[in-house]
Amino acid sequence: MTNRTFSFLCTVIISILCFQVPLNAIVTDGLVSYWTFDKSHIRNNKLKDVWGDNDGISFGKPKIVQGKIGDGLEFDGDENYLNMTNLGKFGSQLGSSTFEAWIIIGHKNDSMILFTVRDRCMEWEISIKNGDRAALDTIFDSISYKFGNSCHGIHGAHKPIKISDGNWHHFVFTNNIINVDNTKKLQSLVYIDGDPINSGAHQLRQPATFLPFENPLYLGGGGRLGARTRFFKGVIDEVRIYNRALTHEEVIKNYETRTIYSVEPTRKLPVIWGILKSKQ
Repeated sequence: MTNRTFSFLCTVIISILCFQVPLNAIVTDGLVSYWTFDKSHIRNNKLKDVWGDNDGISFGKPKIVQGKIGDGLEFDGDENYLNMTNLGKFGSQLGSSTFEAWIIIGHKNDSMILFTVRDRCMEWEISIKNGDRAALDTIFDSISYKFGNSCHGIHGAHKPIKISDGNWHHFVFTNNIINVDNTKKLQSLVYIDGDPINSGAHQLRQPATFLPFENPLYLGGGGRLGARTRFFKGVIDEVRIYNRALTHEEVIKNYETRTIYSVEPTRKLPVIWGILKSKQ
């Protein structure tokens, strides 16, 4: 292969790849796991983590349906849930983290779990209350950490928002440790469809330590010691977990992305380039 031919071929292929990689591809900085729930990434009851090594397992046979982007999983509110495996050391990074998903919430007359992980000391959970009118669509969060020789929990209730309307909504929940007047606080922020809805900052007792998870993260059901309760009713798609708090601009970027598995093409460029280099 002549240098001129090689240079021309490189230009053509790089141009094609650049065209294929969307300008609004999702944020990958700090991305730990990404489950698309696309049919091509599900085999039997195994759910592929297309970014990390945390493949999940489905129970109760949630149904593959049209998702917000590609396919999604529909939960009927009765014994459907996902075991997203043990995220291990991610628990120690919980003080700076993000949970993200596209969701459709079906009407249900009690509280239901979006996601949860519960250990002896560590806990991370988001639930949605749909019981009585006064608490309709109230989002509850629970986070715990080790404080000295004991455990301490932070529990918050975010203002009701209309999300149980049968429509797709982009849900993001971030945690971030901030300093306020020389006091460390854990700030939690909820975004719906790219807009910050509610935030809260709770003082962290010192010394505060976040520990690696010992138990799996569950999606669509909660409980301790393997018992699942408060099952989710609706559709979930494009679940991502980050080991840092996304900024508002980054949340909007992910909200506006409509490409299927948009991180994939960007990871192919080094492979193609390596092949071309070997042909010189």
